[in-house]
Amino acid sequence: MTRISAGKYAAFLAALICVFGGVALAKSGLYLDRHEGDAAHMIEILLRMLDGQLPHLDFSTPIGILAFLPILTFAKAGLGMGMAFIAAQILIAVLLAPMVLRVAASRLKGLSAWAFGAVVMALVLALVHGENVTAISVSMYYNRWAWAASFIVILLAVLPPFEARKAPRLDGLIAGLLLAVLALIKPTYFVAFVLPVALGFLVRGAMRSLVAGVATGLLVAVVMVGVYGVDFFPAYINDLLTVTRSGTRSAPGMSLIEVMNAPRFLIGSLTLILSVIVLRQSGQALAGLLLLLVAPGFIYVTYQNFGNDPTWLILLCLLLMAQRPMRGHRVLFNADARNAVSALALVAFALIAPSLQNIVTSPFRLLAVETEDYVPQFASRSEIPDIYVKADRTSMVLGREALVDRYPELEPYIIESERFEALSFLGETLPRCTLQAGEVALHSYMADRLKQPPFNFPPESEFFVADIASGIWILGGFAPLEGGAPWYYSGVPGIEHADAIIVPTCPIDAATQRNALEAIEQAGLTLRPPLRDPMMLVYPIVKE
Repeated sequence: MTRISAGKYAAFLAALICVFGGVALAKSGLYLDRHEGDAAHMIEILLRMLDGQLPHLDFSTPIGILAFLPILTFAKAGLGMGMAFIAAQILIAVLLAPMVLRVAASRLKGLSAWAFGAVVMALVLALVHGENVTAISVSMYYNRWAWAASFIVILLAVLPPFEARKAPRLDGLIAGLLLAVLALIKPTYFVAFVLPVALGFLVRGAMRSLVAGVATGLLVAVVMVGVYGVDFFPAYINDLLTVTRSGTRSAPGMSLIEVMNAPRFLIGSLTLILSVIVLRQSGQALAGLLLLLVAPGFIYVTYQNFGNDPTWLILLCLLLMAQRPMRGHRVLFNADARNAVSALALVAFALIAPSLQNIVTSPFRLLAVETEDYVPQFASRSEIPDIYVKADRTSMVLGREALVDRYPELEPYIIESERFEALSFLGETLPRCTLQAGEVALHSYMADRLKQPPFNFPPESEFFVADIASGIWILGGFAPLEGGAPWYYSGVPGIEHADAIIVPTCPIDAATQRNALEAIEQAGLTLRPPLRDPMMLVYPIVKE
């Protein structure tokens, strides 16, 4: 395989950005058919930031500020949030392109180099986080950005550069910069990969890269403190700790053991282990060791991310393609080493192919969307004219309830009363109900009712909503809860600024509501008797 031409490769990356980004822009809007709540979460944070608030300092979120600043930049420039989101992804792709070029030109040859560039650009510019459900979704977009940055950093640390293209300080600068970016987007990735990357440089003897990387990371931290103040990082760490204390969100998917050996993951885990063994037996002991160092990070990130998509299999495939040995070495089962490595790369690709196909084709699916069945997600907000959701998912209110609560005659025939204890709050027994669809319609109703008798809340009112998320303040033109959490994890963030507590009688997430109400009861608040509506109980807070 031949080394790539830097000029041709740069043109290749530019073409990918133009195609993926241009196709997404051509629709002039985001038409979402999944994870509308995640979109509302992103929108709430951006609205708060447009109003001058800062993550961690003014409201609580474990997602880093760099997950929002690129979008915010284009929103401030006048783009609707849908187009601002797509433009931000294009900006990220443009900024990463020189770093992708550096990895490809200094470490990869032939097909592995071209595939690496295509994968990173597709990850950044996609409109779905992965898995095999064909949908348009902004959910966990920051995970895609973080995977793209991680791929670059890991290859810089694991693969030695070609002799003629050594630039150790440049490699360290890129690695340090991107690790800092990971810490400021999704710290899970930073925690998973910072030590393996440092050890990778150390084991390879690339001390200048390691020193440059550490210096760059520290410089980024100093800049952040200079811009946002000394309280920024303590507040950020506190927000991260709220997730670890969460009874429902500390691990938002399968258990760690399942992520390693459940039917969906076992073959991938075995492929990873065999790859380490085969590389070491084929005379590439260092490559095998470095792959072993990053392997726990692969599993940890997959475990921590909702959906548990093993995106690291893409990188494993690329790494194996780049590390195929010459023929002659014999490895497990007396197989030829080159054939064994190629076979493992093929298995890794086959396992992740549905997710990768979903990612690559998502911008084209957006362009092909028939828009008749879509409505604006927040029609009343001028900042959001171009994010649309399916009407039957947001305007058709569906709930799941225990019918025995409505029909007591079912009691002798059911086991719900034993398995699902009804939730009580301050002497009120709440319905056993969970919202399945229609949160925009339901929250719009609740927002309108809060302005009417007997509630009569003025526009400056702030609410603590006992649910995982809520668009009530956006839909009703109320004030956002100062210090509140756009996505609830634990505790009572912002409760000291709330004028009332809203308890939905059919919440989006019943387990989250239970945790929130338990935390409220422990907060020592003085509450007035509830104002009642079939869809909510509203407890005004007595201010001292």
